[in-house]
Amino acid sequence: MIFITGATGLLGSFICKDLLARGYEVKAIKRQTSSMVLLGEAADKINWVIGDMDDTTTLAEALEGVEAVIHGAAIISFDKRDEARMYKTNVQGTADLVNACLKAGVTNFVHISSVAAIGRKRDQLILQESDLWEGTEYDSIYARSKHAQELEVWRGAQEGLDVKIVNPSVILGPGLWGQGSTSVFKYAYSEKAFHPEGTINYVDVRDVATVVIDLMASDIKNERFVLSAGSMDYKDFFTAVAKEFGKEPPKKPVPYWLLRVAVALEFVRSRIVGKSAMITGDTAKLSRMRYHFKNDKVKETLGFEFRPVEDSISWSVAGLRSMGDLD
Repeated sequence: MIFITGATGLLGSFICKDLLARGYEVKAIKRQTSSMVLLGEAADKINWVIGDMDDTTTLAEALEGVEAVIHGAAIISFDKRDEARMYKTNVQGTADLVNACLKAGVTNFVHISSVAAIGRKRDQLILQESDLWEGTEYDSIYARSKHAQELEVWRGAQEGLDVKIVNPSVILGPGLWGQGSTSVFKYAYSEKAFHPEGTINYVDVRDVATVVIDLMASDIKNERFVLSAGSMDYKDFFTAVAKEFGKEPPKKPVPYWLLRVAVALEFVRSRIVGKSAMITGDTAKLSRMRYHFKNDKVKETLGFEFRPVEDSISWSVAGLRSMGDLD
């Protein structure tokens, strides 16, 4: 029995479906109100635990009969108003799960982190697993929460867990329209005039699911792996996506002054509607960076090859069209 958190999200749903296809029994935790649309028919084949990650009694009961844990639940936000909530879920929730696993004797622990948690220095363009976190101006509030989350997992490794951490870049796949990483497809579909000046690092959701399960089934322990198929300019990425949708791509780079105006306007809009800001100082800064994350380690360790971005884009767009949520 494999226990997974974050099962109703884009990546979690693919991991669940892959696990079931490989013959594993799957147990997952969700809130009563969680949507299971991305799981489709697989939802009926999962042993559901209804509750919250901060309920330690629920976690203890959920781990009964479990041989491995895949932890993917997390809040993604760059709005400072969400910092406390994000810390509670991403960091404290992970600490609680680690403690529950140690108490239950479940040692096989796969943690889904993010490339945001990879350390970076000024003017550093190529990043990999060995780059140490230094806490620089290039770290967003989300990145800080993921780094702190990883520290809880490494603490678990010191206390007896066999830990495998993956650090995916932007995950491409047919998720809920406009939510999470699927927002990059909505942006291209909307025929915006401007594109960011930086680069996007990307990885197919199917590839991440495969690696996560392969690592879970392996004897590898206490290692982390960057999962990124490659990088390309935002201009080229949005052009490729827009072409697949039959839309006009953005043709002009966002000038810095306009980016600052957008941050200010989004700040006001988000306060009026009571939702998290989509464009913040952090995201504006990151959109201008030209990072590339090396993927040599996972390719050499598992003999893995990532799908080409053209395949990921065409498959994702076809999936999004079939879901019928485009507006």
